[in-house]
Amino acid sequence: MSDTTTPAARHALYAALEGAIGKPHADTLMTYLPAHRSNEAATKADVEILEDRFDRLEDRFDRLEDRFDHWQRTTLVVVVSAMTGLTAIFSAIVLIAS
Repeated sequence: MSDTTTPAARHALYAALEGAIGKPHADTLMTYLPAHRSNEAATKADVEILEDRFDRLEDRFDRLEDRFDHWQRTTLVVVVSAMTGLTAIFSAIVLIAS
């Protein structure tokens, strides 16, 4: 379908098809010829490109999630270690003060 297809051109095509192959067949054929410009139609290749991009994006999110999980575990270890160390220091101060 060219980018210059108009509703009038579609109607003329339908009329010619109806005369050549009959109304039921013309109706069927026209359902396979969408009423949009060809530059607006997505092809299988377009969909495959998008699928590939989404796969790569999903991989990036997975890596980001892994990095976040690592950061979270590291932060937890640091905080628990700091709390344990501070508890030991305060316990020592209490023992020395008493």
